Amino acid sequence: MASDTASSVDEQAQLVASVGSLAGGGGSTDNRGRHRILAELNRLEQELKFLQEELGELERTENVSTICSE
Repeated sequence: MASDTASSVDEQAQLVASVGSLAGGGGSTDNRGRHRILAELNRLEQELKFLQEELGELERTENVSTICSE
């Protein structure tokens, strides 16, 4: 899990760098734009983690028809 987080941070840094170069590079980059992008990435990663946990719970449960028949 820690390696996943480290790679995620690397991906975020690469994305921010690429956005900075598209925005004109160097000092002209809008830091608020970077912050918005990183905030959205963090939100999406949290949502992904939540959905993965929920999917894991669903995979561990028995079929509904089996439970209803009892």
